[in-house]
Amino acid sequence: MTKHPDAVKWNGRYQSDGKYQQQGPPRQMLQDFVHLLPQNSVVLDAASGMGVNALFVAQRGNPVVALDISEVGLRLLRQRAKKLGVVVDTAVFDLTNPYFPPNCVDAILNFRFLERNAFPAYRQALRPGGLLFFETFLRTDANEAPGYFLEPGELQQAFADFEIVHSLETAVRGHRSGNMRPVAQLVARKI
Repeated sequence: MTKHPDAVKWNGRYQSDGKYQQQGPPRQMLQDFVHLLPQNSVVLDAASGMGVNALFVAQRGNPVVALDISEVGLRLLRQRAKKLGVVVDTAVFDLTNPYFPPNCVDAILNFRFLERNAFPAYRQALRPGGLLFFETFLRTDANEAPGYFLEPGELQQAFADFEIVHSLETAVRGHRSGNMRPVAQLVARKI
């Protein structure tokens, strides 16, 4: 059986420097707006990686389901969760064509990952009043592959029918590289 190329890529990266990457803080936007999550609300962390954001939310007492294509990243997440004394449910999951049951989660985290095919699935999965926390890279160079980067204004337009709590296109410092990278941020509530 051939492994998905993204699984091979991310398993290799997390195998080589995953423990270092787990030392990083959760995304600043999540820290700034996590107070909007009601106690005990069920959170889905899409493309969780090693789960830095999932662990942050779980430590607040929220049930979290972390999905990622990398079993190595999820294994590191489970190990760290055990050390921290929190529970995070994990599943190896390919988000390129996802399906989620209707109204099954109260919040979705999507950081540093872009799969436009997931947008309708996120809409379906969120309960009314549910929150979407989304931050990923903006395309600023015509040579960058559009499939991996948002166009300016695209994220807010994609969820224009949600109540926009926060929307910003800015630059953030990468934990790994230390370089400033342009991103689009969105916190939006399903109406």
